[in-house]
Amino acid sequence: MALKDIAAELGISISTVSRTLNAKNTSAASKELQRKIWDVAKKQGYTPNPAARQLQKRESSVPKSSEPKSLYCVFAVAPQESKDDPFYTKILESVEQEAFKHNYILQYTFSAVALDSPGLITPILSATPSDCLVIIGRFQPELLKRLEVYFKKTIYVGLNFLEADCDQIVCDSYKMAKAVVSYLYSLGHKKIGFIGSNEGRMRGYREAAAALSLPVDERYVIDDTILSMEGGYQGMVRILANAPDVSAVFCANDMVSIGALKACHDKNIEVPGNISLIGINNVENVQYTAPMLSSVHVPLEEMGRMAVNMLLDRVNGGHTSHIKVDFPYKIVKRESCRALPQTGCSDSAQTKAF
Repeated sequence: MALKDIAAELGISISTVSRTLNAKNTSAASKELQRKIWDVAKKQGYTPNPAARQLQKRESSVPKSSEPKSLYCVFAVAPQESKDDPFYTKILESVEQEAFKHNYILQYTFSAVALDSPGLITPILSATPSDCLVIIGRFQPELLKRLEVYFKKTIYVGLNFLEADCDQIVCDSYKMAKAVVSYLYSLGHKKIGFIGSNEGRMRGYREAAAALSLPVDERYVIDDTILSMEGGYQGMVRILANAPDVSAVFCANDMVSIGALKACHDKNIEVPGNISLIGINNVENVQYTAPMLSSVHVPLEEMGRMAVNMLLDRVNGGHTSHIKVDFPYKIVKRESCRALPQTGCSDSAQTKAF
């Protein structure tokens, strides 16, 4: 299939199709139209033209072959966490599109849970024509050892740096958690709760609270939650029952904060009038809640693109040592957090958590 065929099917110009498929960032089309262009291209088996990329000074380091190569992806999280969280689909979509531009196809995507069914997954992995793997989410180093049998070139994309021998693309949730607690403290909050799981975000929350001399009452802490809307809902119900004096709650991700917000609504607790809420990832969903939820922006699309480029750099001998890249984050302040009028803190106190 040629560019003109894709353009004809969608009723758009060839230049719009070309700029979408061959440029990393383009304003040639809306996000929705870009998605349609990619869908048609993948459905029809369109292969990017390496010569065209060279003309745009974007020559790929991948050997020029008309036959697309394959890479694989593992979601290293519980299915109930990934099914309703755009965090994973955003990264996956970015990985797939960037791989496509380098003449690679995302051949197969499976969950870490599938590895527990050898009869189902072993035939697929044994027959793989590729040793390239992208791991998205949270996983234990033991998982990497199991995957090394099939994949020699692996990169991890997530929110926690790992003690694992692989390339890593991370936006550090530990640092984000410390920044969130400091931000809530700057608004006058002293009784800050947490809903999440026992990993980097929990560690950052506890360390920031200690640095600011804030009490970490265990009634405020839910550290055994599935990171989903239902997990956030149930976690918030527990905090409201056990610690009605909490004034702000830090949620481990946006799905958790959406669930926590619903629990507050159901219990007639006003947000932010009675409780302030903030999450992590800044997925689009939080802009459609009432009130709109504050969050920490994570550059998911850029992380996905970087993962592919770093993986292919290893494929082509560009680097042999394991590289760790730490992406920046930014707190996005919306309606769900408010300052407490009766309290405040100095600038020096605000920075103690760092």
